Amino acid sequence: MIKGKLFIAGLVAVSIGGMSVISAQASTQYLGVTTHKFLKTQRKIIAKNSAKKGSITIPKGTVVQIQAISASNGKTWVGLNLNQLSYSVRKSYHLSATMTQSIPATTQNFKHVTVPKYLGFYATQKAYPDGALRNYRGDGNLYKGTAYPKNDTKAKLARVHVTTNGYLEYYKSSPFKVSGMDGKPTTSVKITKTVKSKNQLVVYSKSAVPKAIGTKVTSKGNYRYKTTIKRLNKFYGTTFYNTKSKNVLNSVEITAGYQVGKQSYFMRESTVYPA
Repeated sequence: MIKGKLFIAGLVAVSIGGMSVISAQASTQYLGVTTHKFLKTQRKIIAKNSAKKGSITIPKGTVVQIQAISASNGKTWVGLNLNQLSYSVRKSYHLSATMTQSIPATTQNFKHVTVPKYLGFYATQKAYPDGALRNYRGDGNLYKGTAYPKNDTKAKLARVHVTTNGYLEYYKSSPFKVSGMDGKPTTSVKITKTVKSKNQLVVYSKSAVPKAIGTKVTSKGNYRYKTTIKRLNKFYGTTFYNTKSKNVLNSVEITAGYQVGKQSYFMRESTVYPA
């Protein structure tokens, strides 16, 4: 079962996340797509909302990850989560909806690409089968600490985010639960090189990164700063109980342990529900 799959009867105007559909011409060639796979834009794409009060331009050559799919009669459209893109792309978008309009998955708009190397620190394609009582939540956002916060609606933590289009972004203080579009990061730098081993990812940049997450290695060239992300293969659980019956377990939030620089970080890995 593909999550987020929508169906469209013919070439009609529908919406995903409040955004209008772009119609495609009948002669257009469509890609076969599945949720969470990666695409690269083949031309500039401008997405507008249904009221035409705002738009976002996704440049040619941008790597994106599919978050929603709609299909009909061999024609496919995709929805993208704008919070996965760098601030340089999303800063011009001033609406609260994080999903784009439904975009035709045509060969004119996109081509298939493999998982970017700079996202190799977590599982981008993982899913648990139906009936497993467990949902995978991993999205690559790393928060300072180890365990999922008990007060998740009010918690603010340092955050590291590697975007699908290859930027390393650092938030000195970020809400753990973001409502709507992400704000401006403390730092956003283009990744210029990636070195990956079994449990470690090292990303380099020409622009400076904070000492809290990286180090300066040289004064010249495109690889002046490096940030090391280590997967520790450790997991932590935070239990949540029924508010009225404190002995009744509602869920367990599982986090995966990481280290960024010399600091402990975690990624929300999955939610386990009691049988």
